[in-house]
Amino acid sequence: MPILDTLSDVSSDDSNNSVFVTKPAESHISDPPPCESSAQIALSESCSEKVVKRVKLKRKRKQKTDPPYKDPQLLKYWNRRYDLFERFDSGIKLDRDSWFGVTPECIARRQAQVCACDLIIDAYAGVGGNSIQFANTCGLVLAIENNWSRIQLLKHNSNVYGLSSRIMPVCGDVENLLRSLRSVALQTPTTNDKGSGGMDAETTPSNSEVVSSTAANAEPIFPVVFMSPPWGGPGYTGVVLPPGSSSWNTRKRRKWFATSEDAVEPTKNLEDLCGFQDAVDAAKHMGCRMLLYLPRSASVGQMLCLGWPSKVCSCAVCRVQNPVVIEEYSVRGRRVAVGVYVGDFPLEVE
Repeated sequence: MPILDTLSDVSSDDSNNSVFVTKPAESHISDPPPCESSAQIALSESCSEKVVKRVKLKRKRKQKTDPPYKDPQLLKYWNRRYDLFERFDSGIKLDRDSWFGVTPECIARRQAQVCACDLIIDAYAGVGGNSIQFANTCGLVLAIENNWSRIQLLKHNSNVYGLSSRIMPVCGDVENLLRSLRSVALQTPTTNDKGSGGMDAETTPSNSEVVSSTAANAEPIFPVVFMSPPWGGPGYTGVVLPPGSSSWNTRKRRKWFATSEDAVEPTKNLEDLCGFQDAVDAAKHMGCRMLLYLPRSASVGQMLCLGWPSKVCSCAVCRVQNPVVIEEYSVRGRRVAVGVYVGDFPLEVE
């Protein structure tokens, strides 16, 4: 086969006159973005501010509507919410401190059956755990609470149970209100006194003299006073470690806590309850029977002393020594609290 010479057509002159064209290298620098107007910049900033405000608002709403069970300290109380109020899903409202202080409904129902009377005072009423049950068995409940927000929650919860007409909430200090209430009714003038134009001012006994002379025999206006003072939250509970535990390491402490089912709790000193003893003395001066809802670890000796004569008053009513009965309360097999009955109560009521 003939061999084709591919370079035969190329002359030496063409090689000298040839022109080489090279393409410019592409630049890696991008074109500058188009300039935005001030109106567009302001619009983008306003949109970003709206987004930030919307996110903050959602966070606030989420914080307000977060259920209490998301708080690890309130988790066990949230799991027992139907023990506190059987109608919890009907709209019961509680604040944070009320989760620790509300009396379980089964215990409050038992206390209301024992304390059935015409008028009853519920000191430290809180959000109405006991007041609602007292309204089922008593004619009128005077609910005393020093926190106005809890007064509003009490009204709301009593409306859930349909018993708001039998509960009279009062915002104020327990001791001052108990001392301002009249213990017994005043003596009404007889027909002879009315016909003679009344007694002279010098011979007319004062209100305090009439009350002190008739309080020992007369029936008090408020037969029963119920007190459930704040215990100090869940911090009042604890476990007493055995001797020599100061040298234990963390592993040994955990093992001891895991195996100690019947561990001893520290005794609760009733003197640590702010204003409690003063409120008890004020209730004694009224001649009322008392039911005191106290921690399960309260000192037995201090509970028995609640029936002794008052040390701050020497009137005929305060000198009386009342019988004391201590009743233990358990919910689902768990010992919760104790009730101290000061005075004569029909405890056989079921």
